[in-house]
Amino acid sequence: MTDVYTLKGGYLVTPRGVFKGNLTVKDGVIQDLGPSSKPAGAVHDVDGLYVLPGFREQHMHDMPGLTRYIERPERIGEISRKLLRSGVTSFKLATVAMPTDDLLTYLGSCWEYLESGGEVEGARFEGAFVEGTFINRECAGAQPPEFIVHPNEPGARELLDACLDIGVVRLVNIVPDFGVDLIRYASSRGVLVGSGHFKASARLLREAVKAGLRFIIHLTNGAMGRSFKPFEGGGAYEGALTLPVFVELIMDGYHVDFRYVSDIIERRIMTGRAHEVIAVTDRLFPTPQDAPEGSFRMFSVVCSKPPDEDVLYMDGHMDDEGRLVRAPPFTLCGSLLTMDRAFQKMLNLFTMDHSGYMIDVDKRSLEDSLMLISRFTSANMADLEGLTDVGTLQRGKRADISVLEIEGEPGRYGVKVKHTIVDGDFFEI
Repeated sequence: MTDVYTLKGGYLVTPRGVFKGNLTVKDGVIQDLGPSSKPAGAVHDVDGLYVLPGFREQHMHDMPGLTRYIERPERIGEISRKLLRSGVTSFKLATVAMPTDDLLTYLGSCWEYLESGGEVEGARFEGAFVEGTFINRECAGAQPPEFIVHPNEPGARELLDACLDIGVVRLVNIVPDFGVDLIRYASSRGVLVGSGHFKASARLLREAVKAGLRFIIHLTNGAMGRSFKPFEGGGAYEGALTLPVFVELIMDGYHVDFRYVSDIIERRIMTGRAHEVIAVTDRLFPTPQDAPEGSFRMFSVVCSKPPDEDVLYMDGHMDDEGRLVRAPPFTLCGSLLTMDRAFQKMLNLFTMDHSGYMIDVDKRSLEDSLMLISRFTSANMADLEGLTDVGTLQRGKRADISVLEIEGEPGRYGVKVKHTIVDGDFFEI
């Protein structure tokens, strides 16, 4: 039976602008949209609501899945359902530095879920992101240092092969600090390579881009080399600002000061590179409510949530003798951000006059802000992956849609997810 329905009377956020109209879905695909589009099939009244391309969650973790539920593929289905509440229509799951056997077991569970098919449970799981394994130990941050494998160490390529051979890895973090051979090899195997937790010079980063590096992982967050001197083109931060790479930005206001967020975004816009900005949460749990009270373990790392802040701190890590080695002050362990809250934070930033450290910015209209943010939360991730059937509201594309209620005034908007649509399946939140 043909499945047809219409979202009627919403504000449609499209690449051509924001306009009030109807959007019709047929068999999971956007069939028609626009002010003059005629309703067909069942009608869902979304008058006064904002209809956007569904949020794509590129960088998030599931700490219970990485530890307690490592052999339970069905755990991913639980995450999938929870993510609907924040308007997420597709997601990757990132790993951390962890024991090799556990890493491969977890990736195997991800593959098993991905291959199981079946009915849509919620947000669409699109694969794994190997983040913590091939980084620089000196830049570990909250990653357990004893499980880090430098890309030039014996066995690094074999471990990468073991991960990729499972068939579920779509993104991998490999630093260029020790050479770019593993980056080149991973790229040749068809995965998207990013770099984070590193301190390579801009010159080395340029070599990595030539070898296949495509994106910078949570730019400015954690230990990232930077230099005010001109030698080697500066540090990793300076290279990330100038080279043709996509950049992830954690939008919680803790991991990256919003003055830096503003400067990075505005520089990209001024140079015609707004398509390179990707908003991420880097959340450690599917929802903030999943975070435990008090301290918890991430292998050898001890983390905790303070009672008055929506972020996770690293208390320290356990040494070989079982003693807690305290972390430096304000070392973060992960975020509790959700994509709808990231959307709201960006909307309130862009609709007010504001200043970065170097660039003063005039407020944008609500419509211009929505178009820009929808690129950061959906279209740009699709562009990074070379996907042409998702990321924007256009005829013939998958019906991955977030329907939002936006109320308030510039700089003080509240955002609430009302409906999430995945491959045309309609979920009322």
